[in-house]
Amino acid sequence: SRPLPGSQGSSNSPDSPQSGQGSPITGSGFAEWSDRLRDAETLIDSPTLRAGVSNARDQARRLRIDYRNAQKKPDWATIELEILKPLVETRDLIREELARRASDNPLVPLDRDPVPGRYSEMVRRYYEQLGRDQ
Repeated sequence: SRPLPGSQGSSNSPDSPQSGQGSPITGSGFAEWSDRLRDAETLIDSPTLRAGVSNARDQARRLRIDYRNAQKKPDWATIELEILKPLVETRDLIREELARRASDNPLVPLDRDPVPGRYSEMVRRYYEQLGRDQ
């Protein structure tokens, strides 16, 4: 498992998100983490991408409230699916757009159809294997 963007530590450390000490949701840095995410959200032009970041931040806030009120630690699968995945997808789309804008050769197509969700893990492994073979 991976730490949330902006959190410190690895999954094997006492600061891992599952331990609750370093997690933005269960740790002491939630307000700062949420503020930074809101700042990033305001910089995004695309309403769809902005909404994805906003929804992830709202979900994190709800999990934070549950944790503070009932000391209910958030389920890591929920964090990955509803917070981490949308943020990573948004980051990747922003990187693609920046690469498209910074391309020295505008004839090289950078657009591609999105990979259907059920195949994304297989495609990721495929490209990792290609990279290892070189």
